[in-house]
Amino acid sequence: MRRRSFIAAALVAAVPTAALAQTQAAAPAPPPAPQPIQPQNALEHAFVAALSNAEIRPVFRRQLLEGHVALALTSAQANAPPREIAIRDGVRAGLVFTSVARLEAVLGPDTPRAVLTGRAALERLRGKNVVINARLAPMLTLEPDDVARYLATPVSPTSAGPAQ
Repeated sequence: MRRRSFIAAALVAAVPTAALAQTQAAAPAPPPAPQPIQPQNALEHAFVAALSNAEIRPVFRRQLLEGHVALALTSAQANAPPREIAIRDGVRAGLVFTSVARLEAVLGPDTPRAVLTGRAALERLRGKNVVINARLAPMLTLEPDDVARYLATPVSPTSAGPAQ
């Protein structure tokens, strides 16, 4: 958990601005401030609460793993790979959003996506960096070790399905 970080100032928001600045002779404008979210679902309520209350972080983790998220994809084709962005030199990250509305607010309504459980999204991104709610506040970045720790969280009995 040492590398996992809650980020209110979205590093990812600076990436498009930095790329644009390289093509312009003028000094770059500061990156836009991340949009603060007003929680719309249980996952987002837990996400916002986890920023200031460490005791809520396990609740957020469980909500993330068991709830539905929107995973940005590279295309609308079946089994399209997750969309990734550069978060710093040589480092890319997959994009996960706490709802379809959050994905559309950042990437646009025509962005290909898959709506699936957070656990399934993280499984698709295993071994990679992940940004949850890029360009929004709060935003969370997970490194591959963090993703593995999240996925090691046992499935709760209520989400495991019927007993055999």
